[in-house]
Amino acid sequence: MLLETSSPGLAEGVARGLYALWLGSGISLERVVGVPAVIGRVIEYLRSRMDPADNGCRYKIALDQVITQLSPPERQLLHLDQPVEDWPANDRLTVTCRLAGFYSEVLETQLDGEADADFLLWQAVDVPGSFTGDDPDAEHLCIVMLTLEGAFRDISSANWDYLIEAAERELAGTVGSQIDVCIRAGDFQGAGGRAKLLKYHGCAVKAVAEPDIYRPLLIARTPQIQGYRLNAAYNVMRGHLVTLVQQRRTLMIGFSAQDNDVQEIFVEGAQHSNWDWNAAMKAFIFAEEDLKQGQKGVLTSAYGEPNYHANRVAIEADARVRAFAKPLLIALLLNVLELKVAALTELGLPAGWLADQKVAIASGLRQLRDGAAATAADPLAFVRRVISALNHGQDLFQHGNSDHGRYLPISRDSLQQIGGVSAATGLRQASVALALLGHGAEAGDWGISNDTAGNTPMRLDQEGKTTRVFLAANDYVASSMVQNGHVDPDSDDTVVLLSASARQRNARFPGGKYGRDGKVNLREICMSSVIEDATDAADLLESFKRSASL
Repeated sequence: MLLETSSPGLAEGVARGLYALWLGSGISLERVVGVPAVIGRVIEYLRSRMDPADNGCRYKIALDQVITQLSPPERQLLHLDQPVEDWPANDRLTVTCRLAGFYSEVLETQLDGEADADFLLWQAVDVPGSFTGDDPDAEHLCIVMLTLEGAFRDISSANWDYLIEAAERELAGTVGSQIDVCIRAGDFQGAGGRAKLLKYHGCAVKAVAEPDIYRPLLIARTPQIQGYRLNAAYNVMRGHLVTLVQQRRTLMIGFSAQDNDVQEIFVEGAQHSNWDWNAAMKAFIFAEEDLKQGQKGVLTSAYGEPNYHANRVAIEADARVRAFAKPLLIALLLNVLELKVAALTELGLPAGWLADQKVAIASGLRQLRDGAAATAADPLAFVRRVISALNHGQDLFQHGNSDHGRYLPISRDSLQQIGGVSAATGLRQASVALALLGHGAEAGDWGISNDTAGNTPMRLDQEGKTTRVFLAANDYVASSMVQNGHVDPDSDDTVVLLSASARQRNARFPGGKYGRDGKVNLREICMSSVIEDATDAADLLESFKRSASL
C-alpha cells in the first residue's frame, strides 16, 4: 500500500499523535477557488473594466502592476481582449500559476480611488462567495475522522474556508464540539476540545459574520505577511505555532510554505529543537512529488544548514511522501484504523501467547484494509461508505440498533493509549473476530463485503452461499438486534459474533439455535470462549470456522 513503500513509519506516527498537521489550499481545490483561480479573478475584474486606450484608466494602471511579475514571453500569453475563462487553457494556466507565486503582491495592488486596502480581495476575488461553502470533500472528512480517533491534536491551516468545520458538523453533530477553532487569544483560552484548528491566516465565515473583528485578521497581502510577527492580534497564535514546530513532528499537505511568516515560524521553532534528520520516524514530511522552495527552506531551518547541505539528497528523499492530499489522507485513515484494531486484537488474545502468534492473528486485518482500499476509485463516495459502515457496525455492536447518526471512533485516544479501552466494551474480542474474518478472506474461504444499505455489517460469500455477520458486545445487545428487527432469530444465513455471552458460556458449546423444523437457525458464537479454548493461532482459526459453521 502507498505508505508502506513511500513513507514507512508515518502511519504509526500519526496514529500515536506525534504529528501536527499543516494544511494549505491543496486540500480544498475541488471545493473552493485555488490561488491560480484567485489570480484569474483579479485579472478578469480589472481587464473587464479597463479602457485599453486610456493610459490613465485606473483599472489599466492596476492591471499593469499585477502583470509586472511576468516575463516578456509570459506576457505574450495574455489575451486581454478576451475573458480569462476563454483564454487557451495552457496560456491561462501558465500566467495564473506564475502569478500565484506572487499572490500577496497581486492582492496588495491598490486601485486608485478605493480607500480599502483589501478592495480587490473582497470585490474581485469575492471572499463571501468563494470561501464560505460548507460541503466537505474526502480530505476534510478524513482529517476530522483521524482527529476523532486521537491522531491529530493540532491542525494548522492557512486556509480561510469552512470545510473542516463543516466536516466536524457532519461527523460530530456540532461545530466546536470536538475541535476548537482558534484565531485570537481568547479562542485559545476557551479551548477545551480534543483538538485545535489553528486558522492562522483567518477565517472567511467569521470575517463575513463579524467583519469588525475578523475581517482585519484575514492575512493575504504582502504587508500583512511581512508584519505577521508584529501583529498583536496573532501573538498567541504565533507562539503556539512556534511551540508546535519545536515539540511535534510536521506533516504538511497541500501547502507550499512559501510565505515569509510561515518561514519565520519554522526558523524560530527550529532553534535548539535538535530534530534528527536521520531518525527512523522523520520529523518533517511533505505530501509532494517534488519539494517546493519554501519546503526546502523548512528543512534547512529544521536540520541546520550544514546538515542539510551535507545530506541534502537523503533528507529531501525522506521528507517526501509522493501522493496528493486525497490518496494520502485516505491511506492514513485506513492505516490508523488498522493499527488500532490490530492493537485491540492483540489485547484480546490470551496473555500467555507468544508475540508472534498474536501478530499472526492481527495480520488478517491487512486483508480487510486492502480489500476496502481497492474500492476507492471515487474518493468521496468511498469515504462516505467507510463512515456509513463504521457508524452502522459500531452502533449495532454497542446498542443493537443503528440510529445514532454520529461517527463513533474505535477509541478517542491515540494508539499508545489503546490499552485504556475497557475490556468490558467487548472491542477486543470483536477485533479478534474481524482479524479471523480477514484471514478467511485471504485464504479464499470466503469473500467479504459490506452491505449497509441491506442492514448487513458484513456479508460473507462462499460458492453461492451468503452469510450475514453481525458483531455484538454481549447478550443484551444481541437481543436488542432481534427486538429492533435487524436479526431474524429463525434465519439460517446469519451469524452473531458476541464478544461475551453468559448464555453461550454456560452452554460451553458455542453454536446455533434449533428452529421449529429441527434445523440450526441463527448461529450465536461467544468469541471469549472460542479465544480462551484455542492453543495457538492455527487452532483459533480452525475453531472459529468450525464454531461458526463457515
